[in-house]
Amino acid sequence: MTDSFDILIVGGGVVGSSTAYHLAELSNSKVGLIERSQICSGGTARSCAIIRSHYSVPSNTALTVKSIEIFRDFKKYLGDTSLESGFVQSGYLILAPEGETSDKLVENLKMQKEIGAETMQISHKEALEFHPLLNLNDIGAVGYEPFSGYADPYLTTTGFANAAKRQGVELITNQGVKKLLTKGNKVIGVDTESGVIHAGLIILSTGPWIKDLTDPLNIDTYLDISRHSVITLKSESEYDFKLPIIKDLSTKNKMYFRPSSGGVVLVGTGDHGDPIKHPDLMDEEIVDDFIINQGRQISNRMPSFENARVTNDWVGAYDITPDWNPVLGEPDGWEGLILAYGFSGHGFKMAPAVGKMLAQKAVGIEQDIDISPYSHSRFKEDLLLSGAYGIGSIS
Repeated sequence: MTDSFDILIVGGGVVGSSTAYHLAELSNSKVGLIERSQICSGGTARSCAIIRSHYSVPSNTALTVKSIEIFRDFKKYLGDTSLESGFVQSGYLILAPEGETSDKLVENLKMQKEIGAETMQISHKEALEFHPLLNLNDIGAVGYEPFSGYADPYLTTTGFANAAKRQGVELITNQGVKKLLTKGNKVIGVDTESGVIHAGLIILSTGPWIKDLTDPLNIDTYLDISRHSVITLKSESEYDFKLPIIKDLSTKNKMYFRPSSGGVVLVGTGDHGDPIKHPDLMDEEIVDDFIINQGRQISNRMPSFENARVTNDWVGAYDITPDWNPVLGEPDGWEGLILAYGFSGHGFKMAPAVGKMLAQKAVGIEQDIDISPYSHSRFKEDLLLSGAYGIGSIS
């Protein structure tokens, strides 16, 4: 194991791996990535991997527009035809109930188009042509993104990591970081299970585990950690893998669903979830109330799923900031440290572009997309990024 790097990334999820690849592309820096287990073994492994650009915060749309470009041409972007992301261009439909939410949806579509998103408002008839199983009787407005879809978290993350390794990044796996090492107000390295590693710059992308390393430095992450449940449902007929992803703003928990392997539909939520103290202590059991509620909602939106059965379930942890948007940048009062956390359930779709912006920031290049709105200081300065749909990962 190398004992010093110019830049060391802690965390081998999709954000860390994307950052590692882009650092190798943009500089001759000596770069390492350290992961306590295997690449894509933490939060990313449990992602539903939905890719869309619908947001009400403009910078979120800008980042995901760029990320969609990368997903659609992943092999060419990484310069390796053997690397896959598993991207399926299914399209994305967002449904808003009559009234204020529909008005906000239409306003957001205009903003997104100005930024460069491929999106449009469509009629109910057009929506049913894309997804014939839907019941839209209670829906006021529908947005559609033809080039959005979903991908494979493992293939995407290992794709970035392997491309980074090919270009000289050292991947250090099965090696936990016990603490950050400091000198004065500067972070100078990490203490691992096998010894000390020094670095000129540390990038922390450890998701909901970040507090293990920041709390000893008295860095306030402003984080809530929560538990989110996902189920897959099977009806009598096989669910077509090319049917569009659905986001249903008429539901209290901002339900979404998409096709998944085996002809099933994957169902999740964009709400706060259940608070937990630490991701390692997360209860893996899905509660009956969640299944009943999701079953009721999905059968309302797709009546053919009234008698659907559960085929799989899992849980994952969200790292949620007060405005449901990430922190990308230096923490107040510290040098030699860049934070990348708090993605609040929408990190996967942002990760390709976020990795590039973090790499540009790390080597002193002006970022293609301004990430200053994601500063750590915004919470104490009351500069929160406000979403039109309230709290949730659709902000």
